Amino acid sequence: MTRPALFQRFPSLRAPTESYPVLPDDAAARFPALGDEIATLERIVGPEFARSDLEALRQQHRYRALQIGLILGATALAALGGLQAALADQRWPGIALTLLGLVLATVGQMAGELQTFQRFLEERIKAERFRAMYFRYLSRTGRYAGQDHEIVLRRAVLAVKAGEEPQ
Repeated sequence: MTRPALFQRFPSLRAPTESYPVLPDDAAARFPALGDEIATLERIVGPEFARSDLEALRQQHRYRALQIGLILGATALAALGGLQAALADQRWPGIALTLLGLVLATVGQMAGELQTFQRFLEERIKAERFRAMYFRYLSRTGRYAGQDHEIVLRRAVLAVKAGEEPQ
């Protein structure tokens, strides 16, 4: 069952558990002339891409969930503020308002300390660099045009894993 369009971008309750491959599973069979290169890419780059892509998806999920929690909490906080104004002779709305405010402040602080957005961006950049390696390697352009293209590929993977731009 698909989710309504309004909720398509809302994070699900479960974090992603799989990364989608760069190339379809049948790519080597469909393009036999590239079979060896695809196998090399799947062996050298594939696991690193999957790890970075999955971590980026998880961090994105965590970031979105925290943001939605803060938005919903702020909405509840405003509603409690209105309820406190309407029921000025009652104490419980003020107590609930204070407790919810403390919870939201703690979640906001935690969101900042976890640096989920920054970690998401770092892992997404790595994953996209690995994805770009696939196509540059298959096209034998740029750094992969020479004879030692597999050695260059291994060095590029190590550079991206270290958070650097491949040379």
